Amino acid sequence: MDKEEFQSRLENLESFIEHIDPSTLDSKKDEIEKLINEIDELLAFEPENIDVLSLKGFFYELINDYDNAIFTYEKILEIDPNNEIAKESKKDCIDYYKNIRDLEQRIDNHDRKFYTQPILEKLPVSILVSAKIIIFLVIIFYFFPFFIFGYNDKNILKINDYSSFETLKINPPSEYNYLSKQQIFDIRKNHVKHSIFARENYEPNSIVFGDIVDNKPWWGSIKCNQLNYKGDYHENIQGPSKVSVQMNNPNALVGLSMPYIPWDIGTNKEFCTSDYSNFSPISLQYGEKDKLIVAEYGLTKKFLKLRTNINGKSTRYVIQLSGLNARDFGYHYMYIFDTKNIKMYSETNNATENISIFRDYIHLGGSCKYKDGCNNISPMQNNLIFSITNLPAEINIKLWKKKPTNPYIKADMYYRIIFTNMNK
Repeated sequence: MDKEEFQSRLENLESFIEHIDPSTLDSKKDEIEKLINEIDELLAFEPENIDVLSLKGFFYELINDYDNAIFTYEKILEIDPNNEIAKESKKDCIDYYKNIRDLEQRIDNHDRKFYTQPILEKLPVSILVSAKIIIFLVIIFYFFPFFIFGYNDKNILKINDYSSFETLKINPPSEYNYLSKQQIFDIRKNHVKHSIFARENYEPNSIVFGDIVDNKPWWGSIKCNQLNYKGDYHENIQGPSKVSVQMNNPNALVGLSMPYIPWDIGTNKEFCTSDYSNFSPISLQYGEKDKLIVAEYGLTKKFLKLRTNINGKSTRYVIQLSGLNARDFGYHYMYIFDTKNIKMYSETNNATENISIFRDYIHLGGSCKYKDGCNNISPMQNNLIFSITNLPAEINIKLWKKKPTNPYIKADMYYRIIFTNMNK
């Protein structure tokens, strides 16, 4: 076997995982065992290949052989003690194995009572065994979906080399003040035309952009409020329009915004005068094979020390995820399936706990305090607000066009946000 054949056989195995039908797992056990033999051949060629060992562990999970799955993940950790995926998978297997044993015990206890019924004594044993297997698989499908659907998510998290990804252009923000709605739409359509989401006869989604009002000002690039301000708030509409960072960059499916504007005093000065506070990505990359977009943002270590007051409580600066672009292209549903150095603002109801929907849209509002209002983005979504606890930080998001039955279903698009230390 040469390197090319090795890679080809590995890709075939990964493809099998991606397309396997969970409802046929029981009938495919023999096939899966053959594939484990195939994996062993690959391991004979590269005994410490993490990707192959991960596949082996997952295959053992598929046939409910948790002892061998745990053993395989321990092998990975011997090679790479910091492999978080292997750590998590091993823990899941241990927990799942315990739950299955408890479940089987309950089923066995129930069977002892069940089989004493006269009518069941007349049924063939094969029917009773089949019924038990079906119940067992249904319980796995509905109560432990991660073990069936989670493999692709693990693969996405392993991607950290973007050299083969397409580099996407980042367009600068622009001023929308007093333009007509049609002019705004024309700007949007031109940017979409040159994006990976280009399609014939594209029109901006009326639910997202339909409430834009003609010939009105827009929230500008202001970053901080002035203390004891007595003016007419014209500063709030000056410069490039804040929402244009997202509208001019349709490839950035999930944007960032500041739900609370800090005061332009004290230690906030660094943030108030910085370029990074525009929250425009410094790089955008797209891997078509994995349907993964990677957006990188630069921050400073000082940003982590900044504090603001929210509802009488001092807290780190918070940032909100914005699905303006995602919603425009039909990706209404999202779920945060992995984070690093991220703390969600709402501890009990947030997008790391449940499948969430984007509600972003543009309308005329009075939050800018300028005469007759400004076009701006709404609403505030507490479940999408977070703070950054250290750098680098990362958020991995799954996006779907139709609501999935559970958060472990393979996404229609994956989106990764990376925060790096720009002063390094």
